[in-house]
Amino acid sequence: MLSPLVSLPQGLLIKVFCLFGADTMRDVGLLLLILTIPNVADAGECRAPDGQAGKAGEPGITGRDGRPGARGDTGDPGATSGTSDVPKKRGPPGDPGSPGKHGSKGHIGQTGPIGETGPYGPQGQKGHSGQGGGLRGRERPAFSAVISTGRRPSYGPIITFDRIITNEGACFDHVTGKFLTCKAGWYYFTYNIATGGKLCIKIMKNNVKEAGFCDVAATTNSQSNYQINSGGVVLRLKKQDQVYLEMVSEYNNIYGSDDVNSVFSGFLLFPDQ
Repeated sequence: MLSPLVSLPQGLLIKVFCLFGADTMRDVGLLLLILTIPNVADAGECRAPDGQAGKAGEPGITGRDGRPGARGDTGDPGATSGTSDVPKKRGPPGDPGSPGKHGSKGHIGQTGPIGETGPYGPQGQKGHSGQGGGLRGRERPAFSAVISTGRRPSYGPIITFDRIITNEGACFDHVTGKFLTCKAGWYYFTYNIATGGKLCIKIMKNNVKEAGFCDVAATTNSQSNYQINSGGVVLRLKKQDQVYLEMVSEYNNIYGSDDVNSVFSGFLLFPDQ
């Protein structure tokens, strides 16, 4: 059975094999024969029919962006439109931008040197006279009384006076020699009493001694040399308080004349509120 096949040309023998297939070749000797045939033709001459096309695969995940490309070359300058001799007009200004934020406060600088004093300005005009709203009359008491004669007006311990120089508010009585406080406040009292011998004077307030002064005049050839016994004091007085001068017994030599006067004075410094 093999000999007829062996005598066939190789090309025809291969076609016979392809036609029947290996499954139909029951004769094992035939299969061995074909395998031992030299220079067997390419398998393309015995090609199976094409299979069906498969389904398209699903799209893959989008890949990452590539690296930036290299910077391109600078282009040529554009052509100038219009004539160069024609002056160009400035366009309208744009809208102002929004104000910027305030910067942080800077440090305080060092104090500069003091400048030179400038010249005085012109003198201003004189103001109008005031309305005289200060204290008046008994609201601002002040007095001065004198002894102008060699004879004292009285012979008691309280010194009295024969003439009034000033008596603002009429608070001093020269007959009794007493100042009667007509407005409470701080007062200043002073006296200058001439003497030709021994003299001691006390400044009294409501029968109480506030201050005392003594003096003795020197004598020459049985003639007296007159001198001044002086004193003063500041007192705070209530309304109706009394202030006066009083002599010490046996030291009561007072002198007064037209040329040599003995004076007692007092006035309000400032009132109580």
